[in-house]
Amino acid sequence: MENMDLNSGAVPPPNHPMGMGFGDTLANMRFIGWIGMVYGILTCLSIVGAIIGIPLIIASNRFLGGIKRFEIYRYDCSEHELRAGFEDLGSSFKTLKILSIVYIVLTVCYFGLMITMFSLGLLSELASG
Repeated sequence: MENMDLNSGAVPPPNHPMGMGFGDTLANMRFIGWIGMVYGILTCLSIVGAIIGIPLIIASNRFLGGIKRFEIYRYDCSEHELRAGFEDLGSSFKTLKILSIVYIVLTVCYFGLMITMFSLGLLSELASG
């Protein structure tokens, strides 16, 4: 069972130690990983968006790598794969945490710039009469 191909249609044991919902959780995690990947690619279409998009693609790739490790663990029950999967997810979450902070800072700067531009436009209208 160590060299089992994940695409061969093999069914994991019915009494898996992670519980019956483990497969559904992996499917949901895979969906979120691909959504992050697509969002990162779309964000990279702008030059400024690449600041967020490229690290998001890297984090999503690590996230999907962790899911692959969990799928291997699902079939083989290898503790090494479980540990490696959590390490991949941990590095992905660390990158996503930093990205979230950067995104919040950029959003606050954007709104600050918009308020400043609006205020300057309003002041110029008042000054001109």
